[in-house]
Amino acid sequence: MLLLKVAILSLLHPQQVTVNNIVITRQGGQLDVDGQRQASYLSRGRFQIRVAPDFRRTYTGQLEITSKNSELQLILTATEDDLIAAIVSAESPGAALPAALEAQAIVARSWLRASRRRHGHYDLCDTTHCQHFKEPAPQGVRAAAATRNLVLLWQGKPFAPAYSASCGGRTRSAAAIGWRDEGAYPYFSVECPICLRNEPEWTRHFDGDGAATLRAHPHSEAARLALGRRLGWDALPSNNYELTESPNGLLLKGRGSGHGLGYCQKGAAGLARQGRSPAEILRHYFPGTNIMSRQ
Repeated sequence: MLLLKVAILSLLHPQQVTVNNIVITRQGGQLDVDGQRQASYLSRGRFQIRVAPDFRRTYTGQLEITSKNSELQLILTATEDDLIAAIVSAESPGAALPAALEAQAIVARSWLRASRRRHGHYDLCDTTHCQHFKEPAPQGVRAAAATRNLVLLWQGKPFAPAYSASCGGRTRSAAAIGWRDEGAYPYFSVECPICLRNEPEWTRHFDGDGAATLRAHPHSEAARLALGRRLGWDALPSNNYELTESPNGLLLKGRGSGHGLGYCQKGAAGLARQGRSPAEILRHYFPGTNIMSRQ
């Protein structure tokens, strides 16, 4: 069984955590573990981590805690199936049917297989930079088990497939949003009938530097992220929009949420309700790919 190392809860910049009933506090370059100074802390099995008064999450695997960069660093070593169950549980729309959950599980496994050692001495993090996790729900566990070892291949090789919450009616190509990774999947623009019929329109107005950024780099994912960091992550919901000049800047009208590449979670959930299989859903959003079993 493949094991992966994940940096968890780093966005909380923890100075103190409670693992089950053990309180661990950062003390300089070391730890205070229930009053005892230690260089690190190690736990195995199933455990609940509490950060601050109101954040709790349960994990299964091996947990190592050290002091690094002025905060606690928590590294979880877990099985691939446990991580996929956690990703599916966090990323899938509510009430998604098994076919959509299993398609998301194959996408997640493919991403994990192709992205190992993304952070050097550990494989990935639990932020949107890598993969979002939450405590696995039963449907996530079932989807991971039903698709065990299944991955997406492009030209005979595994790749890290992208996905977003809603494409707004049509997915985008990698080139259209400024992604040019030589040798990786190119991402073809395909129609998404579910989002085309059901996704509401949003509007945004930009002036000053924001308008200048969009004029220079329209539909660029780098520009969308830059605006999000400056103005808040809802500043520009997606790359699926039309822009027009207004008296005081730019007016944008668009649909969808996220970069719009590859797998559309809302669209996949709708296709599953229409009776599509996981393979049919993935062939729709990733033309030219194959699903294979890889140990």
